[in-house]
Amino acid sequence: MRIYRIDHIGQVTSDLESQVELLERLFGFRPIRSWDDPAGGCRGVRLAVPGSWGHAWEVLAPSGDDSPIQAYLDDHGGRPGLHHVAAEVPDLEAARSALESRGIKPTGGVPGRWIEASLSPPERGPGVLFRLRGPGNLGMCGDDASDAAVARSALGPSLGIVALDHVCQAFPDRDELARWYADLAGFVQVWRTPEDEHPDMADLVLNIPGSSVCWEVIMPRGEDSFIERFWDRNGAAAHHVTFEVADWDAAMEACAHHDTPTFGENEGSTDGAAWRDTFIHPKHTGGVLVQLFWEERPGVWVRSDKIPPDA
Repeated sequence: MRIYRIDHIGQVTSDLESQVELLERLFGFRPIRSWDDPAGGCRGVRLAVPGSWGHAWEVLAPSGDDSPIQAYLDDHGGRPGLHHVAAEVPDLEAARSALESRGIKPTGGVPGRWIEASLSPPERGPGVLFRLRGPGNLGMCGDDASDAAVARSALGPSLGIVALDHVCQAFPDRDELARWYADLAGFVQVWRTPEDEHPDMADLVLNIPGSSVCWEVIMPRGEDSFIERFWDRNGAAAHHVTFEVADWDAAMEACAHHDTPTFGENEGSTDGAAWRDTFIHPKHTGGVLVQLFWEERPGVWVRSDKIPPDA
């Protein structure tokens, strides 16, 4: 199966207007399209992510009497959060065949237009939900028959995001999942930490061919790992989404301006170039754990000397 572009990250909420305002105000996202599709059970807003060519963020809320979005929220205790990652494939039926040959059965979609499935190994239980569509089709959530969203002026300083960098998934064995994604969709491993670099985790990063968005896999190690606890609650779910910011101090000032605390800050220097990263808790983002990073020079936050050697 070939993926040639990540289109958007989909988030669900019961309060569409408040979530869109938060993404405009703090994150600096720009609404570009809105829709209401009662027949499909969904209304939503598509927002452009600053600096990310062709990447968007979609916020989905229930609409109509029989809404799958409402069913999803009910199944998750009403909690908002990340719903899916949307990608384009050159041949939708070939993608379906590739999934089914590996025991992955699509769980939703519209024949000939888009399909929905977890791409994780099925024996490990449901993982991150992907929505796959053919080229140029915006019909996955009803946003092909939409009204243009009215862009509002900026509501104070924003984070200064310049890129959607990666999505992170928790999994018990990082190499097992890396091999799976490489076989399924050609993901290429580009970075990994040594097994013993961190006391409670190890990770690796995969490039998604055709996309500037990467895929991180984190696995637990040692006793009482936070990833083990996350896995016990959520299984092979998305752990966080990471954005790059242009100016660290300005991003932190924006958080303070909007009464948004951060936690888990790290800083360092690689070959004389500084880098920093931190997290924003899901309760301040509408249900998604967000990581922010800044680097003085490209490539110093994710070390190029940790690219795995050729087999």
